[in-house]
Amino acid sequence: MPPIRYGITADTGGHIAYVLEAARAQAGLPQVVSVSVVTRLFEDEHLGADYARASERLGAKATIDRVATANRRYLEKEDLSRDLPAFADALCAHLIGRPRRPDVLHAHFADAAQVAEVVRRRLGIPFVYTPHALGMDKRGMAADDPRLDQRIAAERGALAGADAVIVSTRNEADRQVAAYQVPGLESRLWQISPGVPQLGMGLRSHRSGGPAPWQPTPWDRSLDDAAKPIVLAIARPIRKKNLVGLVRAFAANDELRRRTNLVILAGQHEGGLPSDEQRAVVAELRRWAATPALRGRFALPDKHDTADAAALYRRAAAGGVFVNPALHEPFGLTLIEAAAVGVPVVATGRGGPADIIATTGHGLLVDPLDEPAIGAACLRVVSDPALHRRLSRAGLDNAHWFSWSRYAERSVAIYASLGRAARPALPARPVPERAVA
Repeated sequence: MPPIRYGITADTGGHIAYVLEAARAQAGLPQVVSVSVVTRLFEDEHLGADYARASERLGAKATIDRVATANRRYLEKEDLSRDLPAFADALCAHLIGRPRRPDVLHAHFADAAQVAEVVRRRLGIPFVYTPHALGMDKRGMAADDPRLDQRIAAERGALAGADAVIVSTRNEADRQVAAYQVPGLESRLWQISPGVPQLGMGLRSHRSGGPAPWQPTPWDRSLDDAAKPIVLAIARPIRKKNLVGLVRAFAANDELRRRTNLVILAGQHEGGLPSDEQRAVVAELRRWAATPALRGRFALPDKHDTADAAALYRRAAAGGVFVNPALHEPFGLTLIEAAAVGVPVVATGRGGPADIIATTGHGLLVDPLDEPAIGAACLRVVSDPALHRRLSRAGLDNAHWFSWSRYAERSVAIYASLGRAARPALPARPVPERAVA
């Protein structure tokens, strides 16, 4: 399959890597016959022809299968609800036509859970639900959005209806999911940490050596002194990722600007962006990049691929820092990507990053609304060589706790416990995974 183009829409974020990596790891288990990642087929000139292919191979026992409805347009998740009944019908027809029906469905996000409930009702196939971001945590950031109540209701229904629920962190289990107050959820709730993303990144944990060496990037010419360490962020250009907050924090800290450059990969915006929110965020980032304080100190590439991202991680390992300043982050795959290459991090204290940093020890947590604290934490990391070495070493040593093989084994065992496959039984009640013995 071709490399995934992350960041081309508001929906192409870390959860895509999660689903594909999980599928590959599960398909690698000897007891698994096959894994199919099922998604919606659409045609969009801006996004390319790959998404109109009915099927493509992901691995020896894994495929991506795209199911078509009468509506062939790309729809962002907020606009997808009207097409869900048609997609559920099409998916049932797709599954009925297969030589072997799946033992279980794993629904990612509440809209997929709504479809999975239809399939279970018609075909008797149980389903597992994973929420990658929950509307309850957006209420404070988007209280006036009339769609938010509908989203929260759909998520509550998914949590109540799923045969099992898998989350990534204790924060999700103890705080985020618990906020929905779904009776009896505790007996169906499992926490399994995902692994370090590997798709096209070339990221590996170099536990026996030091951080990866400095590497040049295509955007050095936009920086006055490209040899400086970098403050790096990689996120979709949406408001909850708080990229503009990071830029303001960087601009306000004179010493940080003197010592480092700021590099932000904010999606793919070379040919325009599909949503008003993304366009507004990128426009504001560009305005900041053109200010006298940041001109020549802030690189904002309008396109990149996974190899570029990997090179920048390695660049940040050489005296720099990776920042996730999100207003709320359910998990934070970029943080374990950074750990695998020995990049210290400064991360939001709201959500899953607290669990990650507790396991890896490779960074500092901050309040994402405290911009001076974000700047001060970045400066502390890049200005203290001993601290930088200690955090880098911790990431390299501990990234292995986030393992896709462990995820695959435990998730497949959960599938088996639902009664359709003869696989090793689990204990009667969930046993939360411990990352560190």
